[in-house]
Parts: sequence; C-alpha cells; structure tokens
Amino acid sequence: MNRPFTFLRDSLSYHSDGSENKRGGMMYDGSEAVVWCSLPRSDEDFKFCSSVMDDMPFSQLDLGVDHDEDYVDVELDVESISKLVSQSVLCDEQEINEDGKTSRKYKIKTDDLNVIQTIVSEEVLEYEQQALIKLIDAAVELVRKDPLNESNEPHLVLLAHCVSSSVVASAISSWKEQQLQNQQSPQRVEDLLHQALTVVTFGNSCRSFCDGPAYIHISMFDDPWTNAFGAHSGNEEGSGGGRNAVYFHAYSPYDDEDTNETQHTNLKSHNAHNLNSCLIQYLCLIMRINGIQSFRALYDSARFVDPTAILDINPKHFAVNYSNHGELVIPPRIDDELLPAMIFATGGDQWLWDNGDETQTDFDEVLPDEIEARSHLEESFGYSVFEEIQETCCRQKVIKRY
Repeated sequence: MNRPFTFLRDSLSYHSDGSENKRGGMMYDGSEAVVWCSLPRSDEDFKFCSSVMDDMPFSQLDLGVDHDEDYVDVELDVESISKLVSQSVLCDEQEINEDGKTSRKYKIKTDDLNVIQTIVSEEVLEYEQQALIKLIDAAVELVRKDPLNESNEPHLVLLAHCVSSSVVASAISSWKEQQLQNQQSPQRVEDLLHQALTVVTFGNSCRSFCDGPAYIHISMFDDPWTNAFGAHSGNEEGSGGGRNAVYFHAYSPYDDEDTNETQHTNLKSHNAHNLNSCLIQYLCLIMRINGIQSFRALYDSARFVDPTAILDINPKHFAVNYSNHGELVIPPRIDDELLPAMIFATGGDQWLWDNGDETQTDFDEVLPDEIEARSHLEESFGYSVFEEIQETCCRQKVIKRY
C-alpha cells in the first residue's frame, strides 16, 4: 500500500457526523493518523474522547482481553507482592501450610491484571506487539523514502492510557532493538523514530520509554498510579519517559480525596487517573488555549527555545509566569478554574468513578455548576463557547458512573 496512513486516517478511523461535516476542527488539521492503543473500551467511551477533542478522528488498537470472572488466582514473587500490596491491589489474603511450607494466597481483580503485567514483566502478547511494530515499520519506511514528506502522508501518532503505555513502550523498544541488531547506528535509529513517531500517554504506568520518539506525557500530580509506577517530571531516579520528553502536569479537581486514607484497590480508585473525567479535558485545554491543531505541533511548541530571548531577570521572579513549556501558554488558573469547568462542559462528570462510597453530592462539591463553568470558559475563550462545547460533546442526561 503506497499511502497506508492516509488509508488509516480516512477509512479505518472513527469519524463522527461532526468531523465529516467540518472536514477539520479546532484541534486537528488532518496532518496525523491517530491510533488509540488501549484496553478494550466501549464505543461510547471511544466516541466521547473524540468529541472532547472537537470530533478528532481516531482509530483503535485493542490491547489486552476481557475476562468473564471478577477475580483470578495468581502467583507472584515477594518483590512484586510488596509493590502491589502497597497500592492495595491484592486482596483476600489466605495463609496456606502444605508439606511444611507456608505460602500466601491472594486474589486480584481482573480489571487490574494488566497492572501485574506492568510490574512483573515488560512482555506483551505477541499479536499486540507485532501490530505496533508493523505500524512503526511503515512510519519509519515513509521517512526513509520521503524525509521531507512531499507526498503529504499523515504523521503517525500513538495514544495510550495507563497500563497500555507499557505495551507501547515495549513494542518501540523491540523495534529499536531489531534495528540495532541489523548494525544500524543508534543515533540514526533514534533520529528516524523521532521524525516518524509521536507518542502521547495519559496517566502512564511505565518508566522504560526508550529514546527516539517524540513523547508527550500527561498526568495529574495527585494520580497515585502514575506517581507510583509511571514516568513523570518528579521522578527521583530519572523520569524514564524518553529523551526530550514533554511533561504536562496539573492538579485534578479531585485532589481533596484523601490519598492517605483511601485504599487504591484498583485502577479506578482515584479520578485523577480518569481519562474521560480529567486527563482528556486537560489536553483539550492546552491545545485550545494555544491554537494547536496536531500533537506533533504541540510537542514542537513545548520544546521550542527562542534564541533571541535574552532576559535580564530570572523568570521565576515574575509576578505571573504564563509559559512553562516553550512557546505554549499555560494559564496559572488552569487546574483550579478551567479544568473543572471543561470537565463539566464536556460532560466528563458523567464518567466519574464512584467506587461505591462517594455520592452525587460529593462530586458536585468539587466541580462547578453551570453558571460558574460558563463564566470561566467564556472569560478565556469567548462568548457562547460553553454551548459550542456542549453541542459537540452531545451531553446526555444519563449519569455513567463506574
């Protein structure tokens, strides 16, 4: 196939009625083929993310499998057990004595089986890895043949949330290792990856992203899973997010949840890790504020350093420092005003995880009402923007809490 990513973007991606009518949007210009690499998700889940990003077309690559039962028995070594116990993932401990040997038996929720995969090993199922490697191969081959992209072929972008990021990282590492075994120069391989591939992660749980691709890592400061297992700018042992990675962090509206007293029994135990009710809205805000229409443009703008900018005072002494990422403008009130307002306007409150112990009133206390949300958004983006966002997201009356 001569134009694989044009085919991927135009024929294999989900296109809403809005994207068909607009033939472009505020946050996409058709220059990229965007692939969601994720655990099996519902159609409504997938379509919601597209609507928040102004009807951006996505294709999807499922990673992992569904399970029929709620719990399964697993065998782990001591180190793995200690890590999982620290996050309260393992439950129902039983001590068993057989043949003079003492062992402990645990149960783990099937929703969290991929956490075991992330912590215990970097291995992934062969099918998923090969599918990703084929995508990377095609993207790099296009760069080799047409380094200036005179054919105007879309750029490959991989999106991954949570443990899916470890599958993507493993596939990229495997592809890179194969190229190095063919006696290619490491610098050449990394340059090709950097030009051919952009990777965007949301609340990742991996610290082994190899150098090469253009990485954008988005997470919340109060996300217990990314803080424990993922790559973020505050890691003491090196971020592990890949060379020249870009990090976007903020505090979620749910940071009042007591992370010390709350047991994080599964991946849905804290809404700071919630893609549909926090992370996708934060990315949307950054791109909308800065007029960014592609993920690669977002990366390039964040990495930009103006060679003519010579300051006679350290920016840390400014009363307000709007730009912390190259050319990008990041308002200081983005996490305490704009993010909660965008969550409400897009209908992200319908996707909150209640974990069986929180009530509607609790969520209403951390998110603004319609009047406050409208005020914050129209102050930043102009009159009638609240209605435009709601119309795009097709907000429903049914509350979808998990």
